[in-house]
Amino acid sequence: MNLLFSAYSTSLAQARKRLPVPRPVHGAARAAGGCERHGHAGLASLPRRRLLKGTMSVLALGGCASPLLSACGGDYTGDGGAQDAPTPVVHSVANFRDVGGAAPGYSTSDGGHVRRGVVYRSDVLTPNAADAATLESLGIACVYDLRTPMENSNTPRAALGSANSLALNVLGTLAPPSFANMQAVELDAAMQAHWRSFVIGRAQCNAYGALLEHIAEESGPGLICGGAGVDVVGWASALLLLIANVPLEIVVADFLLTNAWRSTGVDALNVAPPVQASYLQSAFDALQNGFGDLNRYLTTGLGLSSATVDTLRARLLV
Repeated sequence: MNLLFSAYSTSLAQARKRLPVPRPVHGAARAAGGCERHGHAGLASLPRRRLLKGTMSVLALGGCASPLLSACGGDYTGDGGAQDAPTPVVHSVANFRDVGGAAPGYSTSDGGHVRRGVVYRSDVLTPNAADAATLESLGIACVYDLRTPMENSNTPRAALGSANSLALNVLGTLAPPSFANMQAVELDAAMQAHWRSFVIGRAQCNAYGALLEHIAEESGPGLICGGAGVDVVGWASALLLLIANVPLEIVVADFLLTNAWRSTGVDALNVAPPVQASYLQSAFDALQNGFGDLNRYLTTGLGLSSATVDTLRARLLV
């Protein structure tokens, strides 16, 4: 499955000039961090239309006549198993949810569903005792912490039973950026710049490549966690849904759910500002301009093999 950008006219060689392609690292070196590698009814219509206006004309998903405007159905008969089980509510961990969505999982544009219980997401992982027990009951095999070293030091993540942990510093900096005293326009511009860097930055490509490769190789469920400022988990979640061939409108709606699942607000410090559709649009634009389609981004930008992408896609689909 390719996410094709029909407006893309730049050769692969030119795309490589735009972004220094990291040298792939596999196995233990990548697991160590990859640094060696040199109910969506509440979705506001205006942000959605603005995003789709900038993307519909250049993004084509196979298997559906109008993939950006519908989940394209896909008949599903539940069997009462894990695919139909509700995701536990974890009150002490903000923005905890299943990347695959609520039961029976997000529909894909080719009539399937995203497998639930494979990847979860959250903000900083500091559960109380009761919620820690709930999380451990999910059988999480690995916790992926995408925060900076300073965030990890100031607020250490909780250990979940026998789950492994992998720290991947997506931003590539010692500490997260400060958005204190930024007004709306300035904050929006800063966030858009960060979301572009998710796609074209060397440290970001290293981290997201390592994350996706590890999820593809992991046999048990994973939990991706981050902080409350720059939503580094948001791009990881969007990528997983795009790999699973989820229509873009659903990807956008899922992204904006962050505003309902965490305490957001605009204040002097802007510690947890609401996410905006324009952030995701900036990443899509960077992907289009630099690579043209999702598979090129995954292989050329993130250094994943085609076999790894296929394995990951198979894990995500039911």
